[in-house]
This record gives sequence, C-alpha cells and structure tokens, in this order.
Amino acid sequence: MHMMRMRHGKMGGVTDASCRTLFSIFFTTCQTPQFQAIVNNCFSKKMTMDAPPSKIRKLDCSSVTKLEVHPILDPALTCETIASTSFQALNLVNKQVIGQIIGGLNELPESFQHLKRVGKDGSVLISETEESAKQIIIGLKNDDVRIEDLKTVLVPSKKPSTRRQFEVSKLLWSTAFHPNHDVEKLLDGSFLTDSLREYVIRYTQRVIEMGDGCIAVQSNSVLSSGCPSTHPLGHPVMEMVRNLQKRTGSDYLGTGSDVFLVNEPCAMCSMALVHFRIKRLFYVRNSKNGVLKDDGWQLHLEPSINHHYEVFRVNIHDESGSNLDNVDSNSLCTLAK
Repeated sequence: MHMMRMRHGKMGGVTDASCRTLFSIFFTTCQTPQFQAIVNNCFSKKMTMDAPPSKIRKLDCSSVTKLEVHPILDPALTCETIASTSFQALNLVNKQVIGQIIGGLNELPESFQHLKRVGKDGSVLISETEESAKQIIIGLKNDDVRIEDLKTVLVPSKKPSTRRQFEVSKLLWSTAFHPNHDVEKLLDGSFLTDSLREYVIRYTQRVIEMGDGCIAVQSNSVLSSGCPSTHPLGHPVMEMVRNLQKRTGSDYLGTGSDVFLVNEPCAMCSMALVHFRIKRLFYVRNSKNGVLKDDGWQLHLEPSINHHYEVFRVNIHDESGSNLDNVDSNSLCTLAK
C-alpha cells in the first residue's frame, strides 16, 4: 500500500460549490447500466470470496465499563527509540576556557541545531568528522586546546518529537526539547476527558444503530449522516456528503467536524474526508480495504495532502468484559448488501 502514496504535489481542498459539482459528476456519470454492471460484478465476486462480516451488537451506554479510544499516530511519534550518530567532541582539561572556545566556533550544522554545544561532562561538540575537527582545532590557535583531547561521542541524529524520546536522547547528549502538549496528551491518554468519553459513546451508539453508518458532527450537532447504498460510489462517507444540506458561501463543507463510522474507511472515503476538512475521525473496527489503521497506509498522515485529520479507533467493553466492537477481518468499507 505504501507504493500508492501520492507524491505529485499537494491536493487542494474542495469548497461547497466545487465539492457538490464533483460529487454530482461522480453520481451522474456512474448511472449508466454498463458501468454499474462492471462495478457490481467486481464487488459481487469479492463478496462471494469472503464471509460477510457479522453485525455489531447495539451499545447499551449503561453497561459500558471500559472505553478505549486509540489514537492512530505517526510512527515517528510512537517510537520510543532515537537514532544516533557519531560526532567529534573536545574534552577540555581547563573548563574555564569553554566560553572562549565556543566563541571561536561556527554554529552547528542545521541538522544538529537540536544539540547543546556543551555536554554534561563539559565536552564541546566540534565537528561531524575527525579530519574537519582537527582543522578547526588548529585554526583556534589556543594553547588549552589539543588535538589529543578529541574524542568520538554518540549524539541523537534528530530532534526528539516526544518527551519519551527526549528522555532517551538526553542519555546520549544534552538536547533541546519543546514538548507539543497536544501530542503528549494523545500519547499518555489524558486527552480522553469525561466529556469526550460521553461524546464518543453517544455518537458511536448512534452510528452502530444505523448498521454501517456515517455521522458528521459539527458544534455538537449532527451535520449530516448516511448509510451505504447500492450506487457504485455509495459508501457510507460518500452518502453522508451527498445528504448534506445545501449551504451558501465558499466555506469548506465540514470544517472542524467530527466523523463517526463503524468500519474504517477506504482510500476514496478517506480522501473525501480530506476535502471535507474534518477535524477528527472515530471508527469502530478495522476493514480489509481501510487505509488508516496502525499497520496500514495511514493516509491521514500522508505528507502530500494539504489537510490532515486525527484518527481514533474506538474499543468498547461491557460488564462481561467482552469487546463490543466485534472486530471482523472480513469487514469492508463498501456498498449496501
């Protein structure tokens, strides 16, 4: 799937008018019997090869004992290790000349600006290579600085993105770090407040009751909803967009909205949500053709698109301890049966 990533420039957003035109073209041009026969034949063959997914039990909010809202993040944020590289450092015997030495050095290369010049032991970073470090020391013309005092140290090759990575990085070398508090909340789970928990349960309940539905929520009110149809493009997300009430102006259709789904969306639906300009997506179970899961494409993190939204997988447990999301490997983001 990674080979499918879009690498040819950013994709723009779609405004109210242009998005409606786009979907109108989709739904109009695909009405021909020949096109529908081809697409339906492809889907029917696919569906006969796999057992149909079982239904999710309806959610009784009073019986919910545990709610897990798992953020699907960039692996660069969830990784707790940090890459390292070698660097030449000067171990000064006379620590009092450190300031003088630093004053005679050029700034570290841009890729190493996250490193502090002086380590915990008072060593001073000089250069990436031993040869260039020797030339720099000769150029300092300082009797307190000797080539023999050079040593090789390991330093973090990249700036840490999370506090966990920072804790690992500083074991190698003193490193600058400015935490992203929103990211830290996603990592430690503190983002899931009581109010968000109730909010997720409420709309997850509603989308499950729809069967295989999609709900867009804006300012705590339902903006639009949809269920799969037999149309070749009638996936839940596409039907939700199609059912959206007409609006005037040039605002993006769903700016800042939250979308709730039963099944993880496919590439078409995920890209529609990019153009819809949503803020967050909550879905209940992974699907075979989904593109957002941890070990999948993670289209919402694709650098070539110009809008990104947060994605969360919702796991709900009842009093018996069973998982109400009823994970099914045969689940698909697809049409009505």
